[in-house]
Amino acid sequence: PMFSLSKKPDHRVRNYQHNGNTITIKPGADGLANIWDKDILIYAVSQLVEGMNQGREIYRTVRVTAYDVLVSTNRHTGGGDYEQLASAFARLSGTRIETNIATNGERVRHGFGLVDEWRIIEKTPGNGRMVAVELTLSRWLYNAVIAREVLTLNRDYFRLSGGLERRLYELARKHCGQQSKWTIS
Repeated sequence: PMFSLSKKPDHRVRNYQHNGNTITIKPGADGLANIWDKDILIYAVSQLVEGMNQGREIYRTVRVTAYDVLVSTNRHTGGGDYEQLASAFARLSGTRIETNIATNGERVRHGFGLVDEWRIIEKTPGNGRMVAVELTLSRWLYNAVIAREVLTLNRDYFRLSGGLERRLYELARKHCGQQSKWTIS
């Protein structure tokens, strides 16, 4: 529930409680990060998991090419698409989370942005062409990655165009997994 299902700016604060866990999501000035902004986090997390699987040391700051992010998340690569990427970084860092949900066996009540910091590296100041981006993930998300508390997604997830379809896929993926049966109240 941390991501808006709409591309229109959403400025509503969300509060959830379940089994002693609490989470409050507060949008920034640009609105709440949306489910398409989440693609960037999914891509960054996949890079970290791949690094772990290959035995490399990983860090909270992930450096990737903007082009790879766009292509891997099934987006176009025109000039406007790079600008949309920059807007997504602003929403991700502006969306604030307050929670006590444990990650990697540690329960701490704290607040953070989905992304602590982001940087766009340009080829030359004259043309402003985005060459690479650096994202510093929140400690909360990074702890979930190093504890391998993240799920894999099928690449076709990025072909789902609607926010509701994406959220339904996420719920089914999380709850069904490798089970032969799943019920929901």
